[in-house]
Amino acid sequence: MKSSLFLSALVFALSASSQATTYDTTWAGPVRIAERFNGTAGGFDRVEATLVMPELSIPANPRQQSDEYTASFWIGFSGFLSSATALSGLWQAGVVMSIWENGTTEYTGFYEWVPEDPIQVNATDLAISAGDHLEVILTTTNNGLVGSVVMTNLNTSQQFSYSQDAPVSWRGPTWPALGTSAEWIMEAGTYLNGPQYIFPDWSNATIIGAKACYSADSACFPPVSADNTSLNAMTAVYWNDTQTLYTKSYVENDVVTIEYVEEVVDLS
Repeated sequence: MKSSLFLSALVFALSASSQATTYDTTWAGPVRIAERFNGTAGGFDRVEATLVMPELSIPANPRQQSDEYTASFWIGFSGFLSSATALSGLWQAGVVMSIWENGTTEYTGFYEWVPEDPIQVNATDLAISAGDHLEVILTTTNNGLVGSVVMTNLNTSQQFSYSQDAPVSWRGPTWPALGTSAEWIMEAGTYLNGPQYIFPDWSNATIIGAKACYSADSACFPPVSADNTSLNAMTAVYWNDTQTLYTKSYVENDVVTIEYVEEVVDLS
């Protein structure tokens, strides 16, 4: 689920590193640019983190009223920064979280290689509940042409793993995950063939052990660079029609906190 970005400003993360915040209607969370990417190769080929499943509640002032409030909570490669010289697909995995008006909640694992549709993981293969710690490890090989995902519920020890080749469009190109960037995101995605998600209130969602790596020398990096701020970006969800900011994110070393907020602010 790639982001469509439209507005930037300058903010400060908890790590005290300045970084550009990009506001749009879909993504919330940090992005790290792959410094070694050369236009066709050399990007990140491993991204990992443990997603702590937040408790969900009905939002006080949602963008619009709904019977169901949903967010996707994930990590991935190549969704933020495109290559000017090569096509790149977004390889991602995580959890789709929903709450209904009656208070029922659901947490479902998924993986997705954009431009293909997301694939949900059956609860018999990976059961997830509020409070669970879900370790997610995504890797690629062959310059992004083969991807693997391992998701482990650290509370139950249940594990799901899957590998696939990069998608190929019908009569069209292949979409490798070149690792141009790594992302740790809460997203207002879209239902299949349907409307965009309306966020639930998750209060604070925590990501721990977040890092992006190059397998060539086993070098790994946290979401924010303290030395080179040009490698940092922060995304936040803002809707012009309601003039409301819905997320704030903070990074301290390898720990990310994505906060649900409902702050009326004019960013025009």
